[in-house]
Amino acid sequence: MKIFKYSISAIALSIVAAGCVDKTDSFSIEAYSDLVINEIAANDGRNYVDTWIEIANNSDQEKDLSELGLYLFDEYFDGRQIASFEGKKLQPKERLVVSTGDETLNTGFASTSNFSLVLGLSPDKGIVDRFELGDKGKLALPGSYQRMPDMTGEWKNTPAASKGQENRVLTLDNTKPNAIWLWSSHAGEWIENDGEIMKNMKALGYDHILLNFSAFETESKIKTTAQFLQLAAETGMMVHVWMQAFYQGGNWISPVIDAENRYDQDLFDRIVAEAKMYVEEYGAQGIHLDYIRFGGTAHKHNPSEEITAVGAVTECCRQVREGIDAVGENVVLSAAMMAEGSAAYYYGQNPAKMGKYVDVFMPMIYRYHGGSVKDGDETCKTRARLFTTVTDRQVWAGITSYEYEGNNVKSLPAERIREDAELFANQTDCSGLVLFRYALGTFPDVNDLWD
Repeated sequence: MKIFKYSISAIALSIVAAGCVDKTDSFSIEAYSDLVINEIAANDGRNYVDTWIEIANNSDQEKDLSELGLYLFDEYFDGRQIASFEGKKLQPKERLVVSTGDETLNTGFASTSNFSLVLGLSPDKGIVDRFELGDKGKLALPGSYQRMPDMTGEWKNTPAASKGQENRVLTLDNTKPNAIWLWSSHAGEWIENDGEIMKNMKALGYDHILLNFSAFETESKIKTTAQFLQLAAETGMMVHVWMQAFYQGGNWISPVIDAENRYDQDLFDRIVAEAKMYVEEYGAQGIHLDYIRFGGTAHKHNPSEEITAVGAVTECCRQVREGIDAVGENVVLSAAMMAEGSAAYYYGQNPAKMGKYVDVFMPMIYRYHGGSVKDGDETCKTRARLFTTVTDRQVWAGITSYEYEGNNVKSLPAERIREDAELFANQTDCSGLVLFRYALGTFPDVNDLWD
């Protein structure tokens, strides 16, 4: 590893020295107090994403940045100036972003290699603020290093950037509990016209996107997905990767190897590795497990008291939970659930047991069925209680955005979807909503539900 020409101690000394007025120039450190390097996206060497730095004015006075520069120390450069601010002024609490995308930042740098940044009059004089990568770790694709709290706190490696906005990490506590299941084929639409569709969905109260795993399968898709993830971060929407657990290529995979009286640990390892990859590489803020069940045959896979179908489903959830916690903070684990009283017998799903590891249950309480069959309100409420009465975890009711005319799918208008949503918001203990799916039906405004 390269040893930087300017050591931490040397820089610290320069800060002290800068406290005195230098007769050879007009620079005074006091004039720049409360200017900070506030957020950094170090993406050099990555396709589809820029490197950028946010400078913020955490004072109650205007700051003139004209004399300042940004200086980079890494394996290639010993204090190269990578940005200047001639003529730039920041109002109180205002932010300025310089980026390789618009060439206001003339050199990129990577989170995979050690680097430091200096904001000051020169690389070694009149230093206002600095950043040292140290052990802060590699950034996920849409991630950044952010000061937490905004403008004042310690540096955090965050999965989703807050470019040009107040630094924050999205969680279940600061987002609305409304989600959308989204096929990857629609991701491109959501980023068109400066993200018009995505921003509209956010405005309607949908803060969570369950993005199908196929969005990460090919290089061409990943290019779109990278833009999608960045836009979601800027919009303030949490992205959960929608995975298929025990169903691959049109076939069910049993997590129990009956003849050997054991669970299929190779299967668990593959699922855990995939989930960890989405968190580490792509900054997934949630992992959504679909098909975390048997295909109706769970009762046939109980070879012993120790090895059972319910045990297999629960054990997979435990291992995924442990895996994603090892590589990310506050990653939400959710599960698509069969809303049937016999779910443990047929599917191996027991929410009371799974709730030790799952943050949000998303039971598929689909009111409408083929042949124009429609379940009544009491049936829907009974299905919700299968979850709300056995676990203290959040339960987001999964409903469809369509009905059937015979066996043909017919999109529902916003008013009808809203009526179904209100049933769960007002007459059950469900704590949120999931709509299946985007591109079918007209989505209603749900901002006031679960306030």
